Amino acid sequence: MWGLGSLGDLSYRTLIADVADEASAANIPNIGEVSSLFALRFWSQYEKTFQAALARARDLNSKPARTQDETNELLSLLQALSGGFCIGGRWGSSRQPSAFEILFYPTLTTAPTTAALASGSTKFWGVPNLISRLLYGIDEQLFRAILASGKWTGGHKDLGDLVSNCMLAQPKDLPLREAIDWVYASIYTTIKGLKFSHLAPVCGGPIEVAVISSDRPFRWVRHKRLDEAIS
Repeated sequence: MWGLGSLGDLSYRTLIADVADEASAANIPNIGEVSSLFALRFWSQYEKTFQAALARARDLNSKPARTQDETNELLSLLQALSGGFCIGGRWGSSRQPSAFEILFYPTLTTAPTTAALASGSTKFWGVPNLISRLLYGIDEQLFRAILASGKWTGGHKDLGDLVSNCMLAQPKDLPLREAIDWVYASIYTTIKGLKFSHLAPVCGGPIEVAVISSDRPFRWVRHKRLDEAIS
């Protein structure tokens, strides 16, 4: 999960547990339907918790012309109330792994839809710019800035082709231990990159890694103990 940090008095832990209980009781057969159920339950709580702010964001978004102050207010609401989830693994008797992306923001008027992620693809959410620069040599913000600068004479595809020729290859299919190392290294790189930069350290703390494999249920690879809060 990334973006919005909480749902008022309802923690994400509780929401996840409630959805898991409901999915088990209803004999939901696969991760795709679990993801859809989670999106509906999240959206119901999201609309209830932030009712006034969501109404304001939608009102500002629908205006054909906004003042600069209204534009700034809308951007602030979008930043504060947007985020997403990636739900992946396997569910029930199925041994076929899959993953689904759920994106939400305050100008949506219905529950967010789930989007299946292709096997072997890699996505980075929350703070993607550092790992994007490492892998691709450029991040999305810098890419747009170059296109809008007026100094780039080619088109969007031309710049994309130039960048792609210099990018580092991303791993596709990895043995399980190597996949764990890849995930850990990506998170660690992001944390340290933010720590030693001028940017806000919005990603940090002990890294926790878990595995759901086709032959075994959820297993922690690295998990901080509860007594770390007082050690």
